[in-house]
Amino acid sequence: FTVANKACCGVGRYGGALTCLPFEKPCEDRDHHVFWDAFHPTQAVNKIIFESCYAPASTYCYPMGFQSLATI
Repeated sequence: FTVANKACCGVGRYGGALTCLPFEKPCEDRDHHVFWDAFHPTQAVNKIIFESCYAPASTYCYPMGFQSLATI
């Protein structure tokens, strides 16, 4: 990620004061941003988190990863 200190869509300082409002234009390089708005990570960050937690021997998700949870 190249932008970790500014939200892709939002208002206020660093785009982090509020969520993305209607008619607010989001950034075009959203895969380079960590944050979508003041509260949510971008899809690229969510993908990394999911892939880290889906691994069978995940140490990031406790007490079990998503793959183990899906087989219950």
